[in-house]
Amino acid sequence: MTDAEAIALALAQAQAAGARGEVPVGAVLLAPDGTLLAADGNRIVEARDPTAHAEMLVLRAGAAAI
Repeated sequence: MTDAEAIALALAQAQAAGARGEVPVGAVLLAPDGTLLAADGNRIVEARDPTAHAEMLVLRAGAAAI
């Protein structure tokens, strides 16, 4: 995945978060070779979890993937 593709995906995740009523933040996590490990947006309200920030969600998912 290129940097531009990763940024576009993060923006799409942010837009989806905003549509869900969350603060519109999205994040992606790439492996060193550019492979997508995880992508998500904020889910603080949805999950009722103050730690469910997009960055934390992708780090957790990425760690689980590897």
